[in-house]
Amino acid sequence: MADKIAPPDVSLLTDGMKTDILNQRLLQFASEAYQHHLNRLVAEATNNTEGVTRSDEALQVIGVAVAVHKSELADIPVAVAATE
Repeated sequence: MADKIAPPDVSLLTDGMKTDILNQRLLQFASEAYQHHLNRLVAEATNNTEGVTRSDEALQVIGVAVAVHKSELADIPVAVAATE
C-alpha cells in the first residue's frame, strides 16, 4: 500500500491569493475546454471516432477539474469590508 502524500502547506497564501489562483485556473480550463470542443468538431467532420473519443475524455476531465476548483473557491471565506 502506497503512503499518503501529505497535504501541501499553503499557509503562505492569503485567501485573496488563493482566489486569484483559482480564478486563473478556471479561465485556463475554459480555454482548454474550448480547444477540445473545436478538436471534437474537426474529428466529427473527418469521421475520426478516436479523435471524438479523446476530445470527449478530455472534456470530462476538465469538467471534473472545474467542479473541484469551484468547490475550493466556494470554501474560501469572503472578505467583509469594515464599516466605521
